[in-house]
Amino acid sequence: MNVKSDASASVKSFTEALEEDSLEQYDPETIRQTWRKVDLHIMPIAVLLYLASYIDRANIGNARVLGLSASLELTSNQYNWALSIFFIGYVIFETPSNILLKRFSPRWYIPSLTVLWGIICALTSLVQSAAGLLAVRFFLGLVEAGFLPGIVYWMSCWYPRPMQGRRFAILYSSVSLTGAFGGLLATAIHALNGTHGIAGWRWIFIVEGCITAGFGLISFIFMTAYPATASFLTPVEKRIIELANAEDRAQTTAESAAFRKGQVRAAFADWRMYLWGVVYIANYIPVYSVILSLPSVVTGLGYEGTRATLMACPPYGVGFIIVLAAGWTSDRYGHLFAHYLVGVCVTTAALVVLMAAHNLVVRYVMFFLIMFMFVPISICWTWLSSNVAGATKRATAMGLVFSLGNIGGAISGQIYRAQWAPRYVQGHAINIACYAVALVSGAALWWSYRSDNLRRDARAAESEGGEKEARTGLLGQDLGDLGDRHPNFRYYT
Repeated sequence: MNVKSDASASVKSFTEALEEDSLEQYDPETIRQTWRKVDLHIMPIAVLLYLASYIDRANIGNARVLGLSASLELTSNQYNWALSIFFIGYVIFETPSNILLKRFSPRWYIPSLTVLWGIICALTSLVQSAAGLLAVRFFLGLVEAGFLPGIVYWMSCWYPRPMQGRRFAILYSSVSLTGAFGGLLATAIHALNGTHGIAGWRWIFIVEGCITAGFGLISFIFMTAYPATASFLTPVEKRIIELANAEDRAQTTAESAAFRKGQVRAAFADWRMYLWGVVYIANYIPVYSVILSLPSVVTGLGYEGTRATLMACPPYGVGFIIVLAAGWTSDRYGHLFAHYLVGVCVTTAALVVLMAAHNLVVRYVMFFLIMFMFVPISICWTWLSSNVAGATKRATAMGLVFSLGNIGGAISGQIYRAQWAPRYVQGHAINIACYAVALVSGAALWWSYRSDNLRRDARAAESEGGEKEARTGLLGQDLGDLGDRHPNFRYYT
């Protein structure tokens, strides 16, 4: 492929031109301007595409209360399976998709996925039966599967670890906007009900799918794979980004662009990736079950139809603010597990109150606190990305962990069942149990990372005659296929 060879040549020439210097020689204002320029080119693409992906996967919840179930004569069981089958495609294809993305280039791979799933979303408007809905949801999940781990990996190739928390928080906060904006958008589109003889709920899929495909086409033009191939950066700005990533985790431009089979094997052999899978499953079940079912759950508070859709929006606005705040504080103060812990505990407490309370106002207020459920996911993106070194291993690990986590997505569609309405006590209880598992598995990860750091510090002190050195700079080092298992690498806790 010519594009790949051109990119490789560009990466090679840039790496050869890179001198082993330090960020300290550059003016702080120049560094700030460089990252502002990167943010302006990377974040809008990531946020818009992720917002589109979440709207397209969750719009079925709004379509249901706006006529989909009645039109297709869906039973509650058939609807729940329409939610779950979407994630089966995720589980199947996320890991191989991220390996393919690393093998080729995010520059072409991610926009292609976006256009394809936008078309499939629009085609959902043509379904006439439960079987047709199940089929189109499966293929929507299969095509969209590679997007999330792919976009998270792509961003991690640009930003060093101390800068990822806020960026991932901005990205994930778009989930909250999906709840607020998605409901409003669906309600507005439903006003087309009857236009050209097409039902309002079908227009939801048509319009939102076409918007997504349009975003994908635009991203073909503006997306750049790696810093070394970015036409919007000057040579000095490219060097600043290179040095920032090299000092933080020994990530060079050549290492980012290379495909190392040994690192693929290392990702599958790393036991922590499977513990990460448990963490993601335990967090994804509550998050997806609430996102997919909140409009239906709100009907249990006495609201119906369009009003139920609109009343599901305000809690997501609070979630948006919470995620951004958590991203800012995690970058500023670190302590990723502490942020994770707060999110899990507050959400669990809200679910307990939601189970026990009968007052409708109290139950509705608890949905605002349940929005803390987004914090652990956002923190996990940063935590996982920060603690897997080696670009190929990181891409593979993200695909593997996200794939395992979406087993939780497949389960989530079965949590808030119609026969448990209107209070959904059983669904809340299942989610509380999930957070108990999330708490234990997250604590186990934190302990393992902390223990490894202490052992590596002790060995470093012994090898240096008892003088302990803070190894925050990895500039000039090659971690090779050892990656994060290299004795000079330190994990984020």
